[in-house]
Amino acid sequence: MSAHISKVCLVVFVVLLVLSGMLLSIAGDYWPWFAVMAVFAVVPLIVGPNRYRLMGALALVLSVVLIVCDIAAGKHLRAQHPEIEWKR
Repeated sequence: MSAHISKVCLVVFVVLLVLSGMLLSIAGDYWPWFAVMAVFAVVPLIVGPNRYRLMGALALVLSVVLIVCDIAAGKHLRAQHPEIEWKR
């Protein structure tokens, strides 16, 4: 049963990853989406068999890298355009 749950969570992760390419937002606003993706990566890491744990770990690393890159891109964008009043 844990293999099935892990597989479903990884499929949801991949679907969210594909859909993240279609988000209409600016840099720095994507990180909550990637944080939700990380939740679906943690489930197979905790309850899955060995191969799903490996895929869950890779998915979690990818989510963390995407979050860090998005926050850095948002800071860079805000530094380039100080004349715009950004919502926080």
